[in-house]
Amino acid sequence: MAVSEKELLTEFEGQLERLDIKLFEKIASQTTDRDKRSLLACQLAVRILRPTYTYLEIGSYLGGSLQPYLLDAQCSHIYSIDKRPPSQPDERGMNYEYENNSTQRMLDNLKQISEAGLSKINCIDDDASNISESQIQHRPQICFIDGEHTDEACFNDFLFCLKVVDKDGIIVFHDAPIIYNGLERVTSYLKAQRADFRAYILPDSVFVVELNDFRMHEVPHIKEMLVNNYVAYIASLQANDHFRNFANKPIFQFLRNVKLKFTRSNVSN
Repeated sequence: MAVSEKELLTEFEGQLERLDIKLFEKIASQTTDRDKRSLLACQLAVRILRPTYTYLEIGSYLGGSLQPYLLDAQCSHIYSIDKRPPSQPDERGMNYEYENNSTQRMLDNLKQISEAGLSKINCIDDDASNISESQIQHRPQICFIDGEHTDEACFNDFLFCLKVVDKDGIIVFHDAPIIYNGLERVTSYLKAQRADFRAYILPDSVFVVELNDFRMHEVPHIKEMLVNNYVAYIASLQANDHFRNFANKPIFQFLRNVKLKFTRSNVSN
């Protein structure tokens, strides 16, 4: 027996309240389980702070991160921005391939979740830096950046979001341990502009920038994640642990010991 849209919405409300990651199960999403919970916590917080809201994301690929917004009756508009490249550079030192990367494929995926919800989506197949502010007719209260994972693209995507986001809103970034230098540019820029903002990390790799009076950190389930921020801290370090493992290979240990023999110290003065 087919499930009605009303039944889907009722089920969605309960799942979101529980931060149930099954909301992401129908379309593959390149996020950890804790990332998914953090993203749902942000969505739930936005719903608490705003009776209706608009969601914008950069980097949609198959539509995995759009799933819970498609079902959310409080989310009135969705912008999906993706230049749809077959491959793109990455700070991890290689190009990442995106097979059959098309908007139509994404929409076909999302149609299986909520055909009615598709009417909320405005898809823009372009780089954010090429998009006019006038194309974003409804200011988003939440922007999610998960596009090209380079520091330069991260910062450029942020500048676009900063132009179009609501005065009191949030900009959320995925994969913070990869684009951390871009995030440093983001926070330095905001400080230089004397902006009213707060920034923090949620598990595993979700970086949040709150703007002006959008005080999401005071919402209980976000506050709990921040009180236990060791989870995100350790996860971020572990994400780059392979670099330490590489640096501790026997050949590099040998070279450090040789240097120690000549300098007689391995501690900075």
